[in-house]
Amino acid sequence: MSQFLHDFVVGIDVSSEFSVVAMLAPSGELIRKPFRIDHNPAGFHKLLDILKKEEERLQRKPIYFVESTGIFHLPLFFFLRSNNLKGFVLNPLSVHSTKNFDLRKVKNDSKDAEAIARLAKYQDVKVSLVPEPQILALRMMTREYYALSDTLTEMKNRLSTDLYLLFPGFLDVFSGAFGKTALAILKDFPSPRAILAADTDSLTSLISKTSRKGTAWATKKVNQLKDCAQLASSMPHEFSWLDAKIKVHIDGIESMQASLDGVVTQIQAMIDSELFPADAKRHIELLDGIPGIGFLTAATLIAEIGDFRLFKSAKALTAFFGLDPSVNQSGKFQGDRNKISKRGTRIGRRILFTIAMASIRTTRKGDEINPVLREFYAAKCVNKKKKVALVAVMHKLLHYIFAVLRDQKPFEIRQPEDHQSWRNTKLRQAPAA
Repeated sequence: MSQFLHDFVVGIDVSSEFSVVAMLAPSGELIRKPFRIDHNPAGFHKLLDILKKEEERLQRKPIYFVESTGIFHLPLFFFLRSNNLKGFVLNPLSVHSTKNFDLRKVKNDSKDAEAIARLAKYQDVKVSLVPEPQILALRMMTREYYALSDTLTEMKNRLSTDLYLLFPGFLDVFSGAFGKTALAILKDFPSPRAILAADTDSLTSLISKTSRKGTAWATKKVNQLKDCAQLASSMPHEFSWLDAKIKVHIDGIESMQASLDGVVTQIQAMIDSELFPADAKRHIELLDGIPGIGFLTAATLIAEIGDFRLFKSAKALTAFFGLDPSVNQSGKFQGDRNKISKRGTRIGRRILFTIAMASIRTTRKGDEINPVLREFYAAKCVNKKKKVALVAVMHKLLHYIFAVLRDQKPFEIRQPEDHQSWRNTKLRQAPAA
């Protein structure tokens, strides 16, 4: 049974420019026909006046519910909350499941607003609060970082394609085709003709200074570049008209990298601010101490998780990230090839995948980042596909994250048998209930 069964419930169907509002009295009757409000000061105050009047008439404070629609529901949500009204956000999957109750196929904003209100009033659905503004701002900034990062990757891929055609062999000269040295060369000498015409000593000096390596190494790279440029001269002359594309790509990559650095600086400033919640700051510090997790990934995880107190178990956290297994069963049939649900935070899964990959690797010196997870991954790969084994590592990581945030203690690497011994000791020392 819903906890809002006897309340004055308001359902709001939100779009980008306007919303449609449906109000249900404590008895469940529709108070008036659903009405539209525009997303401007006049529309917001119109809704507030109507809600205040109905509150006086019913002697009940309204509780409003909105469907999560990207960012479009946030201005109205915060406006109502700033006027001392209580509100919750509903998962779109839950709302969608109620839109087929009627036998007739009717789909419009008024029906959707009423469906939201009735779902909240009569169904025992999970509701959520919008995170604190500081956490919400952090979430938007971290998501912006990864959006810009994807754009940068696309730019680099396009440059690689052009270099493959216009400057064959260049990508094999340097270990990092988009490292500081390679980009510096392409910026000053964006074509094979420019490399052939360049003064050898100047080119050697540029490579040596940028890479911070010796002259001998730089001389070797210059000779390789000259050979590549000579090879490119056999390409059709008309391709030289496309040399300007390389310069355009270099300018775009440098600009995008500067934007990424600016976003990281802003994220750090937000977290260092006195206004940022102390518990969230502590959570980021704790996650940053787990091998394979860095500052940015820790900040992203906390931004996606929001209020950790809402998660009562590691299983709940796993479901939030969409790593829980889907169920495929009907009658006597029981599916045995169930995939993860992928119903949780997409960015969160992306970050966990990155952390899992980092956790099972070794450093340049051969040291294991996380020997326990690396051994666990290798054992899983014996009879599982690598992707399946990697998902198992992601599951383990979520259990680590939950335990660290729950206990508020730094992460420690323990072998499974050592951890079991430690756990048994803790259980023996725990006072009897």
